[in-house]
Amino acid sequence: MSFHLSKYAPNVHRFDFAVTLCVIGVLATCLLHYLNKAQGAIEKVILETELNNLRLGLAETWVHKNVTNQSIDIEALKGSNPMLLIAAKPANYVGEHAKAPSNGKAIWYFDTRTKQLIYIGKGGLEAAYILACAAGRTKASLLSMGGLDLVRDDSENTVARQH
Repeated sequence: MSFHLSKYAPNVHRFDFAVTLCVIGVLATCLLHYLNKAQGAIEKVILETELNNLRLGLAETWVHKNVTNQSIDIEALKGSNPMLLIAAKPANYVGEHAKAPSNGKAIWYFDTRTKQLIYIGKGGLEAAYILACAAGRTKASLLSMGGLDLVRDDSENTVARQH
């Protein structure tokens, strides 16, 4: 039994190949899109984890000062650099700066102009936090220390600094 292919058979195979490439391209695009979304979600989880570690460090400092009967001036601490109160700073804390350092890595730094603790992520995620009084807030973290909490700052300073 012999098969005879028509003279158009090579074109049919090319069409099938082109359709297959298009389907693979669409699936690869969808995969990359969802991987990008997953990476953004992972970066947010990392930020929240580091933020909770910072809050734990602040709470540890608060407890230590209370146990040793050292007084803490809450008003003086508002707007100060919370990293100065923490014994073990994160490895990606780069210090106090007047403008954002650019090194391409996920970093924490304290902005000396706006008095904010800033997080800059790899994927463009950026967040600003301040030491603020937790008493008048409707929402405070479970790790607030003696009336002070590290809260997200969504004020005009943050908007002005980003643009």
